[in-house]
Amino acid sequence: MVKRLLDGERSLIRGKIELQEVRKVDSQGRIALPKRWRDRALKKSDKVVVIEQNDALVIRPRRKVDLTAYFDSVKVEVDPKVFADYKELKRALLK
Repeated sequence: MVKRLLDGERSLIRGKIELQEVRKVDSQGRIALPKRWRDRALKKSDKVVVIEQNDALVIRPRRKVDLTAYFDSVKVEVDPKVFADYKELKRALLK
């Protein structure tokens, strides 16, 4: 059963109550995002990511990802002067 949503109607989706709104799309394909969502979700950026999923569009704030969290780190005891020359550094690390 498909239920039509009225402006500002709350619905239960995946166990969370989410506010859904009907917005008009202008002739150039633009929509206005609700101010309360912009204030909450767009604190650090004014850019969003639009994801096409089947017949729906998902709009999420664009976030910078800290890729260093995915790097392994290794502590080595090497003289910092060795870092200036790659071959010397390689030899020091392979000892």
